[in-house]
Amino acid sequence: MTDSAFTRLLGALDRGPVMVEITQLMMLCLPPDVEILPDAEELVEHLDGATPHSEKPTLIPRVDSRYEHRFQVFRESIPFQPISVNQMLADRLADARRWLLTHRSVADRIASDTIHRGYRAIALLLVDGLGYDDARLWPEAPEPCLIDGPSVTYSAAEDGTVVPTVGFPGIVGIPPLARRLLDVGIRRSFGFSYWSRERNEVSAHLFEGMPLRRVTSINEALDTISQLPLEGTYVQLLREGLDGLAHSRREVTEREIGATVDAIHEDLRRLVGILAATGLPSAIYLTADHGILWKALHPDLGLGEGLRSSHPRYQRDGNPPPDLSVAFCLSGQTYSLYRYPYLGAAIRANDSGVHGGLSYWESFVPFVRVEVNL
Repeated sequence: MTDSAFTRLLGALDRGPVMVEITQLMMLCLPPDVEILPDAEELVEHLDGATPHSEKPTLIPRVDSRYEHRFQVFRESIPFQPISVNQMLADRLADARRWLLTHRSVADRIASDTIHRGYRAIALLLVDGLGYDDARLWPEAPEPCLIDGPSVTYSAAEDGTVVPTVGFPGIVGIPPLARRLLDVGIRRSFGFSYWSRERNEVSAHLFEGMPLRRVTSINEALDTISQLPLEGTYVQLLREGLDGLAHSRREVTEREIGATVDAIHEDLRRLVGILAATGLPSAIYLTADHGILWKALHPDLGLGEGLRSSHPRYQRDGNPPPDLSVAFCLSGQTYSLYRYPYLGAAIRANDSGVHGGLSYWESFVPFVRVEVNL
């Protein structure tokens, strides 16, 4: 990162502990030797204790007025730069898991919210392909969610079964979110998908234990939901996102990408309106399975030396060079995700984008919660 404010922050860290209001994603941009403590009080206890303390540069990601006399306060605004997050992601991956919501903790979050906020109707809109960067300026202020594994819709084990911790299945969780909500008083559920349960194992997994209606469009699903009695009900919808543009399309313009993102947002707002009209205390959630690396926007994508696989952005066998990849072990499966900008195979000529690897654009998706009637 070359931003002068960030450079000045690094200079301040060289002089001593710094308190600064900074986002979790911006914390990922810090050099690996910077120690991040949750609050100034912990640092004071550590420094005033009898045990030796670290002399690493130390950052506290909020300003505590009680300790302004003791630690530096950095008050400049630090502009967000996706490329800087991307550069540090592999090195700060453990921190990202610790600080951020991950796709496998989405169901926990929704279940916890339901218990503590008393929702009587809940909707979850699952989008096939939507990066955090696409939605981060929405007025709902999406939270970044880390896809902690291959940034794909799903993965199949060698026996053909769906890997439960990867992609959409990892978001819905085990037991499925609908079943968990049953235990906290949300006793009905409805699912809407483009895929039928009988012909698609992923759909069968995502909508296990709930009535599933196959629809031809998101509008058909929303029209149906608007007619349902929603008291004590969980609604789960699957919507095509940017994935449909990325595959089997040789060229896609930025205008087309933007129009698709706008349409997703409009559907979210319509879903909010439907639940608001019920008068029930409700929450509407949105998240996605992965983002997209667009060929036209990332011309530096290219084959990495020693990387060879059937998928451009990850592999499931062999031992790729560790400086070019990061290994994830999930449900007994090992995935080596390629760091940006490396490819293990050429992107298909008819694809305008790719996903599956580890990068800011693929691995961070939006998590949106909108509450109504509370």
